Amino acid sequence: MGNTYKKDFEVRYYEIDKFQKATLLTLLNFLEEAAICHSEAAGFGVSRLLEMGRGWVLNRWLLEIDDYPRLGDTVTVETWPSFIEKFYSIREFSVWDRSGRDIVKARSLWIFLDINKRRPVRIPSDFPEAYGFNDKKALERDFSDFEHVEKFDFSAGFNVRRSDIDTNNHVNNARYVEWMLETTPFDVYESGSPSEIEIIYKKETGLGRSVVSKCAFVDGVPGQFYHSITDAESGIELAAGKIMWRPAAR
Repeated sequence: MGNTYKKDFEVRYYEIDKFQKATLLTLLNFLEEAAICHSEAAGFGVSRLLEMGRGWVLNRWLLEIDDYPRLGDTVTVETWPSFIEKFYSIREFSVWDRSGRDIVKARSLWIFLDINKRRPVRIPSDFPEAYGFNDKKALERDFSDFEHVEKFDFSAGFNVRRSDIDTNNHVNNARYVEWMLETTPFDVYESGSPSEIEIIYKKETGLGRSVVSKCAFVDGVPGQFYHSITDAESGIELAAGKIMWRPAAR
């Protein structure tokens, strides 16, 4: 195989917002779908991994978004692993439109998991060759630390539904982002769009659990918000995020 994998996506009506642009969740779904298709092309698709009792679990997202494609636009997602060691891999993404303009750059960290014991396991030695490897980075900056936040300005509660569960039998990673967006101040959400996103997934949760999504202003950084998803009963933090917003282009 080559050192990168490419897949085209067309933005459909059910994937857009009121401005007829792809939503943040649509972009995340495009990236995840490209990663899954790359695994399939490498010979280690979802069905093969499940037979092995294994799966890739997303641990971190880091995205910079220059623009969102519109209804009917076709974009190309290019993805590749830039680092593989022991039980985790870093995967890069670049998204461009038909004119060749880069609109999204992203980095992600995935953990290779024993899905029955729910613990990391060593990545098989034949994976790097099967997937291909490219040490090019989509983003110059790396994952950052998450500060501890005591006081939050907004919150909302949610129950985990059957439709929230993925093939690894836990809540799909995009659902956490959806819960974070629900606590973003209304005026920001209505007039803007996310331009930078960083998410860390800390603990799994499953069907029947309840979660609390909390949002806080970041002092001294206009347009940036800190998010935390916690288990409603135990208070354990399941995921945290930092999202930067800018005025939406019409």
